[in-house]
Amino acid sequence: MRIDVQKCLVVGHWSRQDRFFERAQQLAVAEFISHKPSSHEIPSDVQTYTDALHVLRTIVPVEEVRPSQDHYSAIVIAQDIVERKGELEQLAEKARVLQKEIARIEPFGDFSLPTLDALEKETKRKIQFFFSKKKGELEAAKRDEVIYVGSAYELTYYVAINEKPQNYEGLIEMVFDHSLGELQQDRANVQRRIDECETDLSRFSHHKGFLKEGLLKALDQYHLEESTLRSEGYVDGDIFAVEAWVPKDKIHLFEQMSGELQIFVSTIKIEKNERVPTYLENKGVGRLGEDLVKIYDVPSNHDRDPSLWVFGAFGLFFSMIVGDAGYGLLLLGISLLLLFKYGKAGGLVRRIILLSTSLSIGCIIWGVMTSSYLGVQVPPDSKLRDFTLMKWMVNMKADYLIKSKGPAYDEWIEQFPNLATAKTPEAFIMGGVQIKEGKTSYTIFDKFSDNVMMELVIFIGTIHIMLSFLRYLDRHWAGVGWVIFMAGCYLFFPSILKAVSLGHYILGIDPVGGAKIGIYMLFSGLGLAMVLSVIQNKMAGLGEVMHVIGVFADVMSYLRIYALSLAGMIMATTFDQIGTSVPLYVGIFILLAGHTINFVLALGGGVIHGLRLNFIEWYHYSFEGGGKDFNPLSLRSMKID
Repeated sequence: MRIDVQKCLVVGHWSRQDRFFERAQQLAVAEFISHKPSSHEIPSDVQTYTDALHVLRTIVPVEEVRPSQDHYSAIVIAQDIVERKGELEQLAEKARVLQKEIARIEPFGDFSLPTLDALEKETKRKIQFFFSKKKGELEAAKRDEVIYVGSAYELTYYVAINEKPQNYEGLIEMVFDHSLGELQQDRANVQRRIDECETDLSRFSHHKGFLKEGLLKALDQYHLEESTLRSEGYVDGDIFAVEAWVPKDKIHLFEQMSGELQIFVSTIKIEKNERVPTYLENKGVGRLGEDLVKIYDVPSNHDRDPSLWVFGAFGLFFSMIVGDAGYGLLLLGISLLLLFKYGKAGGLVRRIILLSTSLSIGCIIWGVMTSSYLGVQVPPDSKLRDFTLMKWMVNMKADYLIKSKGPAYDEWIEQFPNLATAKTPEAFIMGGVQIKEGKTSYTIFDKFSDNVMMELVIFIGTIHIMLSFLRYLDRHWAGVGWVIFMAGCYLFFPSILKAVSLGHYILGIDPVGGAKIGIYMLFSGLGLAMVLSVIQNKMAGLGEVMHVIGVFADVMSYLRIYALSLAGMIMATTFDQIGTSVPLYVGIFILLAGHTINFVLALGGGVIHGLRLNFIEWYHYSFEGGGKDFNPLSLRSMKID
């Protein structure tokens, strides 16, 4: 839930200032206010630790080394890692240049440059080296003093011996600063040093935990110093004063700590345009919901905490979109594996794993309720469908059609005349079985299942938007009218579409009477929304009627749940059919690859659209947002999140 924060003024003697901020950091209930421009400069120690840990991310440990427990040793190790990384980059560049030079002169072989100079002096001849990019025979190559050496890298190499240096058309002269042997020796030395640096980094990689601890301590020290600088000095510096945000339920702890240091604390008035931080305090599933809420935005300091609402709705929507017990079991297995491996990590990592576990259980439950198992078709009369939500709703619809004998019933009788004798829902459903090319299709059950799912999604969307209006009814009076309007639409629209609604066969609403009541509720709700909006917002309330399209569109947006669920089911069924119609080994590959792709797409769709329906459609009527997260001075190295 959201806890109001209060603004406090802290006043004390300067001699107790450092001790006060140290104790406040340990208590972790106060966010100190700065009236000076904040510095975005990162402390050198923090930057060094960050760079060192970034380097070690891709390094594989090879030798165990017991790290020192001295805090200052951590920064020394971090500096060594950064230096080694910098040296490695320089060595890699040097090796690249050497390799390029070796490739350039390698066709001429290894020879001593001093010996070559001595030979030139003794013979009074000039020895030159050339290469040519041109293909085909060159005029210069026909000269007696030009000797062909060989070809490499689409280049042709020559040596020319003359009394004086010569230039030849089509040939480019090469100058050697080092012999091939010297370059190869330099390259070997560079590679040896690269191996030494990589070995050192591999040994340093055992210090990751030690470096992370050092980074956290450096951050704690930085935040402590930064918060201390937010205080102001008065009375020639003898008195310090600082303002702080403190949650209402934590003020007594803050006052107790300050009193022990003989420091005065008083709550003060919040300025009109001051940005007040938002403090959310949740445990269990509420904390998981808080993580979801902050993906999109931080609630304002006036918002009601939507954490539990978002968690519950997201879990339902995700389960319906994935919609398969088999995929739910797979996700549960992955979640339990991650929980076993990383469960002790705590904090956000553990909460993400717990969220995944919760979602997997929801998928399993929904998959069982709809008899969806990796796309495998389950007959309507199967024991697996007994006591499932889908079969119950389909039976209720069939029973309603049998008793009402309306237009929909007549259409089915026209298609399947044998249904005229059906007296029970089971007989009606099984009377619509068709067999084509050896494959059995349950036409009525499949059609009813699709319709029921679509109707259920619209019903859930309507209720979800209604709850959003009701949450902020005290702030948006017109919400009463919109709730009545939505209920009226749900009752009236089936009569226009000449459709059998979930409200008819589940809630027992009379189609004719419900439609009459619905039309009255539709217009009265719309009128009431306008009247209440004008009363609350004066002339600005006249624009309330413009929201009618938005409300309708928001409810229809929930059809994406049905569409994504149906798409996933069709893909799963398709992969099953293809996999079982080909040879065994090919079929196994198709099944594994197909269901893996479908599983990943289902998870992606469930996350994106499950959250979107909360953050866009639902937030539209009960969320202000734009808040600033409460960020107290605390010991990050000691924080248990």
